[in-house]
Amino acid sequence: MKARIRPSLLLVALAVPCVAAAAGSSTPEVTFNGQVGPILHERCGACHRPGQAAPFSLLTYEDSFKRAALIRAVTQSRYMPPWHAEPGYGEFKDVRSMLDSEIELVARWVESGAPEGEGPAPSPPEFSSGWTLGEPDLILRMREPFTIPEDGPDIYRNFPVAIPTTEDKWVRAVDFRPEAKTVVHHSLFKADPSRRVLELDAADDIPGFKGMGDAQITGRVNLGGWAVGANAKRFPPDAPVRLPAESAFVFQSHFHPSGKQEVETSTVALYFSDRPASRSRISISLPPRFGAGAGIDVPPGSTDFTISESLELPAAVELYAVTPHAHYIGKEFKAWAELPGGGKVPLIWIRDWDFAWQDQYVYREPVVLPAGAVLHARIRYDNSADNPRNPSNPPKRVLWGRESEDEMGSVGFSALPVNESDAASLREAVRELNAKHTRMARAYFIENRQAFAERRRSRAR
Repeated sequence: MKARIRPSLLLVALAVPCVAAAAGSSTPEVTFNGQVGPILHERCGACHRPGQAAPFSLLTYEDSFKRAALIRAVTQSRYMPPWHAEPGYGEFKDVRSMLDSEIELVARWVESGAPEGEGPAPSPPEFSSGWTLGEPDLILRMREPFTIPEDGPDIYRNFPVAIPTTEDKWVRAVDFRPEAKTVVHHSLFKADPSRRVLELDAADDIPGFKGMGDAQITGRVNLGGWAVGANAKRFPPDAPVRLPAESAFVFQSHFHPSGKQEVETSTVALYFSDRPASRSRISISLPPRFGAGAGIDVPPGSTDFTISESLELPAAVELYAVTPHAHYIGKEFKAWAELPGGGKVPLIWIRDWDFAWQDQYVYREPVVLPAGAVLHARIRYDNSADNPRNPSNPPKRVLWGRESEDEMGSVGFSALPVNESDAASLREAVRELNAKHTRMARAYFIENRQAFAERRRSRAR
């Protein structure tokens, strides 16, 4: 029996390329109810459902049929589902990309007119109505809503909240919910044991206080963060993060005006471990300081401006996650480890960076590297008119900066020492690299102070 295409949707079907199967063809018919619906539910449903960040749902045949041509285009180009790590260059958990066979099935479905098929419609997956990791141990919410204007420069603001804990806790996971999903670009999570940030908030006339640096947060504790495209953040089971009792939690948020006024009241969920950390977490950024000392100065039209950095490991480590970061003209990331006896371990490769989709990539199994291995990271930028993500038309010179149209660049590794006794030597190696880049950043800002001053004047106009 032939698959059904509902008459009420025939007008829409005219917009869908149709290549009918030849009579007597032995190629099995691809339908929504048979093959495509389950693929869309598994690969797309987490975002493309009511109440989530995606602009439309793909849970039903009607929803999917009217966007069939779009679905084919974005899956064949691998623009969707959003997953930018190259297959085979590092092995990661929770891969969202479609298999080649799934992309082919979707294309065949569209080319045959996007039929619904006989039989019952596939049941959408059951999504938790609450937090993705289950019931949190503690939920914190911004004390007051913050209004983001319809236009203007990017906004960097800190929103502190008192934490009602009377004893130290150990955080094993963090999840985040923005309300105004179109304007919250990212939020970093910190804890301030001194609670001085509450005084800074009280001294400001509007919710929160300005800034994005950590200088105002005394004895800060880093609790990860969220960016567009990110999932809940889990720390290694034996390395949860200590949350000092009666601290103040800080949302360090970056807002990008969307063209209409928005109101944000962020919420974060904390999940506690029942035991303290037994291993030290080591954070390695290549280059450090998001590239502030790496000499980012990308000429207009350049497609191959590159920054890079490396670090020789004084002790064996387990890498459990990697987080690339750049802005709009970032193009390609590549990171690998060179082993002492020769050989190379691929860690991550992103050919086509997209500022709109940032992730922490968690390795399927920790990557164990011996003492003497050298971590390498290389980042390339495309400041040409051919880069569709370039925010400037025509392209202009781009320097380091916190605004979205400026640039940054780093590959951040989350690591654990194989032997806990080596934690101090690893931290010292990271400290020395960071200190070198602090000196380089100082020289960079002095060298380019005139260009930075002109940039400030231009943005003030």
